Amino acid sequence: MVALSGAHTLGVARCSSFKNRLGDPTMDSNFSKTLSKTCSGGDNAEQPFDMTRNNFDNSYFQALQRKSGLLFSDQTLYSDPRTKSIADGYAMNQATFFLDFQLAMVKMSLLDVKEGSKGEVRSDCRRIN
Repeated sequence: MVALSGAHTLGVARCSSFKNRLGDPTMDSNFSKTLSKTCSGGDNAEQPFDMTRNNFDNSYFQALQRKSGLLFSDQTLYSDPRTKSIADGYAMNQATFFLDFQLAMVKMSLLDVKEGSKGEVRSDCRRIN
């Protein structure tokens, strides 16, 4: 799960998804100021998950080490002792992250998730079909 969370190295989140982190005393103060400035643009203002928003790399995990996880669930990977060492490993070794991410994606693709009428494939994840 830690490796899969590394997908957050790509893309952005809207302020409405992370504004609950504003004022978090455990967050890096400069990052907190950046988020406050972003959110001054409203709930739809976007913030990259890490400094390399368009590159698939291990910058996401390095951001966690700096207490600059955008979402609460992101930073929890680093603050939780059960996952901290994994996040540290990925921050220090991009090749290990790449390998583990690849293996996790393959494993996830093999899951037999048949929900029948309870399941749904969305063309836009934000909207119910």
